[in-house]
Amino acid sequence: MDKEHFARKANSPVKVPIPVNDHRAELTEAQQDWPELTRENPDGDPLLAAAACVQGFIDYVVYLIRKGLQWVVKMLEALSAYLKEKLGAKWWIGTPLEQFAPKK
Repeated sequence: MDKEHFARKANSPVKVPIPVNDHRAELTEAQQDWPELTRENPDGDPLLAAAACVQGFIDYVVYLIRKGLQWVVKMLEALSAYLKEKLGAKWWIGTPLEQFAPKK
């Protein structure tokens, strides 16, 4: 594990844990898309620091969603395909899951 300055060191001393391999490949890479003034904040502008904190939080949450939940999406899609193959196209009808089907 590594500690990432989620808003860049120029903007906040706060660090968040992240796997070492993802630190540079994910969050540091995302920060490169920020405006340079926000990223570097050479004058210590408090508004740019706040913008960096918000953007850093957004980037970190998106990272957590992708890393922590993407496998659930893939598993649910695979399970749906399996159930359709085994039980038919509308396998959920007549099961407790029917209540979650989208209403048209």
